[in-house]
Amino acid sequence: MKIFNFWESWVVLYLISAVIFSQTFRVSNRQMKNAGSLAVLLELFTAFFAVFFLPFFEFTFPTDFRIYFTFLIVVGIYAIVDRLNIEARYGLEPSTFSMLKQLSTVFMIFFGLIFLKEQFELIKLAGAFLIIFANFLLAFEKGKVSFNRYFVLCFISNFLFAIAMLINVNIADSFNLAFYTILTVSLPAILITIFEKHTVRELREEFSLYDKGKFFIAAFTWCLMLISSVRAYQLGSVTVIAPLFTLTSILNAIVEFFFHHDKNKLIQKLISAVLLVIGVFLVKI
Repeated sequence: MKIFNFWESWVVLYLISAVIFSQTFRVSNRQMKNAGSLAVLLELFTAFFAVFFLPFFEFTFPTDFRIYFTFLIVVGIYAIVDRLNIEARYGLEPSTFSMLKQLSTVFMIFFGLIFLKEQFELIKLAGAFLIIFANFLLAFEKGKVSFNRYFVLCFISNFLFAIAMLINVNIADSFNLAFYTILTVSLPAILITIFEKHTVRELREEFSLYDKGKFFIAAFTWCLMLISSVRAYQLGSVTVIAPLFTLTSILNAIVEFFFHHDKNKLIQKLISAVLLVIGVFLVKI
């Protein structure tokens, strides 16, 4: 279909799948007993759904051995990031989590200045501080700043994700995109299983706790998120796409208000989301 030759289509697909995933997973993981087991299950089912997208992308593989070595390092970091995010999502509202995710952009800016010796640009620094302020505003409650353990976990995961992006050399361009997605979720699932010593029995018991319909929707939409985000960046400009992706925070806040009647810090969230979009736009100029 020609419509999928345009980055705009993939951005729309990303926004829709991101919101559905955030809201569905928020509901389905209420019965979570073990965050590690849930991470493994979600990754494995996401890999399963990615299999159906294999025919839609050209099959290519890297010819440079260094790409495989770098990829393995990135996969190891992804395993930690996914594990932390599962627990962070459990304790944070989808709109709040979506906003906190943008901290990785801030880390990337500082990493670029420190390690890559990139040129200092005041407008990018202003955007970074605007992102920080937007997230700081989220933590402001009843006249004081309140950071819980889920905020901290999300902070750490975004820091590690920025490191992964720093050493990532456009690896996805060297693979069939669906196959790349399968690898980036199935290999972390294996690593988490090994290091946390999860058994098949534990995974079965954990899986029995969830609403299967909502869980499958969450896994399928996460698969769409991963594929559409990478594909959008492949076809379009980062300076345009990155700010558009931050609209998930606004959309989640709206969905929470209208569908879940969640008025908790609504105005605060919307102001933070707008500041966030502006901040990311300044960073990506």
